[in-house]
Amino acid sequence: MKLTHIVLGTALFFAGSFAFAQTAQEIAQKVHDLPDGKTSSSTATLTLIDKNGKTRVREVATYEMKEGTTKKSVMVFRTPKDVAGVSYLSFDYPDNPDGSVKDSDSWLYLPAMKKVRRVSGSSKDDDFQGTDFTYDDLGDRSLGKDTFAILGEESVSGIPCWILEYKAKDKNAKISRRVYWIGKDNYVTYKGEFYDKAGKLKKTLACEEITQISGYWAIQKMTMTNVQSKHSTVYETKNKQFDIPIDANYFTVSALERELLK
Repeated sequence: MKLTHIVLGTALFFAGSFAFAQTAQEIAQKVHDLPDGKTSSSTATLTLIDKNGKTRVREVATYEMKEGTTKKSVMVFRTPKDVAGVSYLSFDYPDNPDGSVKDSDSWLYLPAMKKVRRVSGSSKDDDFQGTDFTYDDLGDRSLGKDTFAILGEESVSGIPCWILEYKAKDKNAKISRRVYWIGKDNYVTYKGEFYDKAGKLKKTLACEEITQISGYWAIQKMTMTNVQSKHSTVYETKNKQFDIPIDANYFTVSALERELLK
């Protein structure tokens, strides 16, 4: 091959790679900004399955509200009795104008202790109440925490998807990178993989029963499987409603303390 062809090929490779990376950022932004209404509510069952197939079932209620650019959400356990009343409140903020991360504010209420505790940033990668979902999985992760790359394209259940990598900027993050299959037509996540600090696959995510409700895309069944511990959690949503009246007082620490949502 002539030297001029090598030089030209190298230049095109780097130019293509640059455009590719830019496209990854744009896709990630569209996934993050996917419309989900000014308010929403739902009930859900969380089925925890251990490596021996033994199951535990929990029921939760969730409420969400957007107040300006802040997304507020609260999750309350209804059953069984040993977790009833446990509540989780979170405020997710947009990144700062300079692109720096503005971390979410989160609080957990434990009725047995009659106490609210703040969930710190270092705890956001911890498992949430014995499930295989972390605190971070339950909220809107800031785009400023990751870098992005398109790894390829692949169909999931006949849906053409981009394979999009989210690589954590924090070298000490418990989850070093996330890989999602993003629908090309709707920017909905169809499945995912989560890798630990050592780069080994830790968890997989399967999304099912994806449909539109009141014009908004909704994932009504998610299965998160910890491939290292052989434990999994199935999150099935019911009665999903958008743009309905919700009391703003639900999204306060005092509401957790008074068990207003019990």
